[in-house]
Amino acid sequence: MSAEKIRKDAESALEAATSSARDDLETVKAQLEQFVQQHILPKLSDAATSAAANVKDIAQTQKKSVATQVSTQPLLSIGISAVVGFVLGRLSR
Repeated sequence: MSAEKIRKDAESALEAATSSARDDLETVKAQLEQFVQQHILPKLSDAATSAAANVKDIAQTQKKSVATQVSTQPLLSIGISAVVGFVLGRLSR
């Protein structure tokens, strides 16, 4: 066998291996994308929806709590608002 034939055989074997590896990687990529689309994204969407609902419930509860506090102690609420407004006004200068 000549050196040229060995080199050509090695090049073609390398090209075939590279092509096979590329095809395998594309197959794995497609399978991974399909897995993510079918299993991961729906669960993330459900978790995000649940988290948003929980945050909305917590916000409503806090809003009711603040409204109750303000209605039971209006002068204290006005005083706290005045102090916070004064401090923020001084800090913004």
